[in-house]
Amino acid sequence: MPARDKISQLPAEVRAEIDRLLIQAGFSGYEDLEQTILAEQGLRIGKSSLHRYGQKLERRLTAIRASTEAARAIAEAAPDDADHRSAAVISLVQSELFEVLLSVQDASDEGMELAERVAILSSAAKNIAHLTNASIRQKKHVLEVREQVRKEAIAEAAAAMEQSAKLAGVSPETIKAIRRDLLGMAA
Repeated sequence: MPARDKISQLPAEVRAEIDRLLIQAGFSGYEDLEQTILAEQGLRIGKSSLHRYGQKLERRLTAIRASTEAARAIAEAAPDDADHRSAAVISLVQSELFEVLLSVQDASDEGMELAERVAILSSAAKNIAHLTNASIRQKKHVLEVREQVRKEAIAEAAAAMEQSAKLAGVSPETIKAIRRDLLGMAA
């Protein structure tokens, strides 16, 4: 395995500053960046190292932008008010956690240390609790969306009924009573 590059070994705040400088320079002008980093950070990082690091950073940023754009396009093309995608993701993660728990149990039969097993199970339990909470919130959201859709449908039906009843000559009192009954169902 090759040694980690010099920039990756720097403290996070220094790397963040180098990232900012690379982005600001548009991932070019590495000789100037080399001098800027020397002046600002007091670090000697060659233009070749900066270039390699910059290429990796640029690829990551490009991938993030592409996935963000894809997610935005999917959300616009296929709205998911009931949040079915989140439910699917939660279900996949729950399945994976279950598989991991089974693997831990199998590993304990093969001599895994008790402390290591407890640590893994503790971490899994916390994650399962978070997933369960997310699943409950997601299901609650689905019910709220369905209820809102139901109320809107009843309101539209009441408006259409009122229009038809007026055209048919039904008395205003009868229309009000029907409307009140219909909208009472939406409450």
